[in-house]
Formats: sequence, C-alpha cells, structure tokens
Amino acid sequence: MKEQLTDKVVDWYKERYPQVQNNRPSAESYKAISLLVDTILLPVWSNFGEVHITYGFTSPQLLRSIQKQSPSGIAPSLDQHASCESRRSGKLISPRLGAAVDFKVTGYELRMDQIARWVHGNLPFDRMYFYGKSRPLHVSVGPEQSRFVQIMAESPSGKRYPSKRATGSLGIEIWDDLQ
Repeated sequence: MKEQLTDKVVDWYKERYPQVQNNRPSAESYKAISLLVDTILLPVWSNFGEVHITYGFTSPQLLRSIQKQSPSGIAPSLDQHASCESRRSGKLISPRLGAAVDFKVTGYELRMDQIARWVHGNLPFDRMYFYGKSRPLHVSVGPEQSRFVQIMAESPSGKRYPSKRATGSLGIEIWDDLQ
C-alpha cells in the first residue's frame, strides 16, 4: 500500500500534464514524500478508505509546465508540493521543505471537513489548507510541523481567499463555524 500511495503522489500529473516527461523526486524529496505517505495518507486510508491524489509532488520540470498552462492559484514557494527540489539557480523552490499533497477520500467527496477535522485531531502535520467540504484537502509535513490550518473562503466570483486560520491546538476551534 505504501508503494502504491507513493507512486500516486509522484504520478498524479500524468493525465493533466502528459507533455511532462519527468517528475522524479530527488533522494531528499523522496524521503519527505515517504514521510507524508506514512504519517498522513496511510492513516487516512486506513481510517476512511481510498485516497485519490489531485495534486502531489511537483518537480521543477512539472512546475515550469504548470506555470505556463495555469499560473494563477499556485504558490510554489509556500505550498511544499516541490518538496526539497531546487530551481536551476540552486535556490530551493520551497524553503519550507517537507512534502505536500491535495487529496479526496472516496465516499467523503462532499464531506472533506470530516477528514480535515480528523487529520487535525489525530495526525502530525505542518500545514493544512481547507478549500471547502467538496474540494480536495491540502496537507503537508515538514521540519516545522507547525500544525497551521488555513480555511479558504470563496468569493461570489469563485476566487479563493484566506479566511480563518490557527496554529497548533487553537486550530480545534476553527472547525466550529464550518457549515
């Protein structure tokens, strides 16, 4: 199961970006992805069911392709999808290191708040971005393991923006007002 999930985190892009030939992680990124699978994805799968990766590891080559096709709505220096990878200049894409994944769980596609609450209450993580009950959940692991939760709201035009946020145990209260 671990190998299958690791492959899903790395190979998630194949249907959306078939022109990308290489999304191989470096050894350091692979370690971070493995930690993400062990601490987040395997426990979620064991407790709720099949995990579907909607956005996973992003190599420098894949990142360049994504930025050409749809540059809005991504924040590579913040989101940890590039894990421990560097730009051509040698500078880290995301200085936060770690690894991130966006996912849904089969049978919970309209109730991702339940998954988010459970992850928050039971698993170690660095950052979590909650985009809505029917949207994928973003979770990362990293050196800080800050347990930062950001609730994203949506404007009438459909644009996402940061709403409530909390860090650590204060994050428990953040879920109370979700409808």
